[in-house]
Amino acid sequence: MQLELKSRWLEEQKQFFIYSDDAHPDEWKELVFCWHEETFYGTFATVDTIGNHIGVLLSPWEALTFFAYPSTNAFIDTIWDEQSKQFQTWAKQIMGHIEQKQFMPDFEAWKNGRFGWKGTEADDHPFVSVWRSEAINDWIQSDVELKQTWQQIIETYPLISGDATPFIDEHEWLTEIGWDKNRPPFIVAIRLNEPEEDGGAWPLETVLIDATTNDITVYPHMPKAWQAYANHIERAQQRWQTIVPWLSENGALRTQLNEEEALRFLVEATIELTEAGVRVIVPEWWEVVKQARLRVKARVKSSATSVFGLDALVDFDWRIATNGIELTEQQFAELVEQKRRLVRIRDQWVQLDPAVIQHVQKLMKRAKQEGLSLRDVLMQTLAEKTNEQHEDDEAIDIELNRSFATLVRKMKNIDHIPNVTIPSTFHGTLRPYQQRGVDWLIFLRQLGFGGCLADDMGLGKTIQMLAYLAYVKENEKRNGPALLICPTSVIGNWQKECQQFVPSLTVYVHHGSTRGHGDTFIEKAKSCDLVITSYSLAHLDFDDLASIDWDVICLDEAQNIKNAQTKQARAIRKLKGRHKIALTGTPIENRLNELWSIFHFLNPGYLGSQTEFQRQFATPIEKNGDKQATERLQKLIRPFLLRRTKTDERIALDLPDKLEQKEYCPLTVEQASLYEQIVQQSLEKLEQVDGFARRGIILQMLNSLKQLCNHPALYLKEKHPKQIVERSHKVEKLLELVGQIRENGESCLIFTQYIQMGEMIQHILASHLKETVVFLNGSTPKQTRDEMIEQFQNGQFHIFILSLKAGGTGLNLTAANHVIHFDRWWNPAVENQATDRAYRIGQTKFVHVHKFITTGTIEEKIDDMLEKKQSLNEQLIQSETWITELSNEQLRELFTLS
Repeated sequence: MQLELKSRWLEEQKQFFIYSDDAHPDEWKELVFCWHEETFYGTFATVDTIGNHIGVLLSPWEALTFFAYPSTNAFIDTIWDEQSKQFQTWAKQIMGHIEQKQFMPDFEAWKNGRFGWKGTEADDHPFVSVWRSEAINDWIQSDVELKQTWQQIIETYPLISGDATPFIDEHEWLTEIGWDKNRPPFIVAIRLNEPEEDGGAWPLETVLIDATTNDITVYPHMPKAWQAYANHIERAQQRWQTIVPWLSENGALRTQLNEEEALRFLVEATIELTEAGVRVIVPEWWEVVKQARLRVKARVKSSATSVFGLDALVDFDWRIATNGIELTEQQFAELVEQKRRLVRIRDQWVQLDPAVIQHVQKLMKRAKQEGLSLRDVLMQTLAEKTNEQHEDDEAIDIELNRSFATLVRKMKNIDHIPNVTIPSTFHGTLRPYQQRGVDWLIFLRQLGFGGCLADDMGLGKTIQMLAYLAYVKENEKRNGPALLICPTSVIGNWQKECQQFVPSLTVYVHHGSTRGHGDTFIEKAKSCDLVITSYSLAHLDFDDLASIDWDVICLDEAQNIKNAQTKQARAIRKLKGRHKIALTGTPIENRLNELWSIFHFLNPGYLGSQTEFQRQFATPIEKNGDKQATERLQKLIRPFLLRRTKTDERIALDLPDKLEQKEYCPLTVEQASLYEQIVQQSLEKLEQVDGFARRGIILQMLNSLKQLCNHPALYLKEKHPKQIVERSHKVEKLLELVGQIRENGESCLIFTQYIQMGEMIQHILASHLKETVVFLNGSTPKQTRDEMIEQFQNGQFHIFILSLKAGGTGLNLTAANHVIHFDRWWNPAVENQATDRAYRIGQTKFVHVHKFITTGTIEEKIDDMLEKKQSLNEQLIQSETWITELSNEQLRELFTLS
């Protein structure tokens, strides 16, 4: 085959484009790139259309290696255009420079805002310089080990990636980035010392840091051997004065600063000098003082028992604090009057910025005028402050007294809440966790806080609510009846539960066409203990319901008000009640704003307005997965939301549930290319054979595809595969999943059918997670096998890989609560046997089963067939031989990548 190829440089894309006027790249790409390792022999070479041509795009480094070492192939005779021949000449020249290390950092490029490379001698053509620089940068980024090495160099010499500065020449720059090895044996630095006495002058010194020992010498005192570098020191001092002109006095570097100048040096000059690559030494305490903020501290004086509800105002003592020092209002005012900037108080340095002082004074004045409520106290003490909050100018630090600290401790931990005695009027026996639920509801009631009981379905939210109502009727003087709003479908159930568990409770059901209105309704409602109505009537009969001051308002299936803007939700929020309770197994069904809606009913304003909640929590968490925002929200809502699940250890049910979940992973480009190649070649062979030969081809194709879906290196039988993670999304998903499992302190079993795959998984998990990963397979001796099992069960390691045949039966591995099927056996009985290594008698934890499936492949299609049981039955699916009985057309549909 004879082929004419052309190439050109695409300046905007910074790529080379290779194309033919006569043939599509699919016809020649594999032949032309058959020896080109950088594109994985053409596999990763990108095909694209530029103008009217379809061709192959190469990065600068790919093009350099391609043109420098042109491929030869007996199957193709390549004829290059003149531009390509010129590229080949230049590529060999550039590659020769690189191999002979005849290149260096480009100072002019760095001054223009980027890092580049140039030759040690003048180039024949300007494009050679461009190509060399782009290729070396591309090479560094594409080679994993080289990229890591380069990152270490940047960390050692930050000026490499720093902003360009006019205060440095090429020689100094090459010295600073470590390229020029003929550098002084010391680093010249500028140092500011604190004054010997408060209010005195601050010494400013030139010091020399020994490059070997890091010992510091104050200039001009230095060893004789260093005196040869005096010009280097003088140039450095001149440079400092150019960067920060006010450090110069009569053409020389100043040696003393007053207090205001010292603060200016610390705040401004250190940044300017450091950004220019200058080493600056300041007192060790400055970093702490710089980060410290003047904070208004409010020390609680009130007793926790003297407030009721989130809007209750709390009394405080006021303090000003910074860097561990607390000042009374009077002490703070005296320092402000003296106009001090940097002052030492009780052996601690404090920075007093005029603008911050003015703001603190304004903040204190406003806080005293408006007062701080219990809501303010809880919002700050329940959720630990983030860095963003520390910088919030409106923040006030609240310090709890013993009474309030005890209250907050109880709110954070339900086990600290006192027990209540359920009266005999409640006809039932509460389980321990249900008793705790009633204790919690009564605790919140006594403080005037609303609460959301969010137990799983089936854990008895109804009887906990009824026990609560029985306690309140028996022990408290109520000002009105309780109101229960629930879906119409469960009104009858509530009536029966009331009759069964609290028959002494008088109940009025406000529902149906004969329900009362006006005075009739008021009379009936006030004569009973509990009024039950539906969500739809909460809006339609709002005037009737709003005419009563309810003792309790309880919402069953509270997710019915998840949309805060509906007429129904707005009407319910307007109802007056001393204590509000929400019952729901799903406080969040789709979006976080549903949680806000429920909380706005329970404790209005606690989570701010809907707009504030969206900005602070919903958007960061839902769109960005902000962990810090998630943790803060969890801490804020935890005292007011009690959720227990069937798998909660405190509930102490018998055998835990098992959840099976499919983890879908796409193929990589490399996998997809090989997949289509295998299928096409195998289907062509099937057209020519039958009988045993046909069955053999099908089973071989099936095994090849299963291996490829796991990892291309498994199919290609690579002994020492590189880039293991990047070449398989399955491996990426596994690494992410096992990482999450280990972050949660849990253990897992990982099953695979292939020994080499197990070894790859073992290597990649051990190297990324930095912990022991053990692999049991058929070649493991019995004694070693027994030791592995014992160690895993004893918690000596937490990630256990097993080949399906060796570990699928007969083992007890209940230390694991996650089971991962990395590849599928396609026999449900075999998979279930493997899963039962963890999900068996003796298991005390919830077991989560993860089944990995590559999308669009044979794995997904057979999984769908198993799920739907189409044309299959359990007797038939005992092995993979059933696939060999399919027709060629059925096989094409089953195996073709979709």
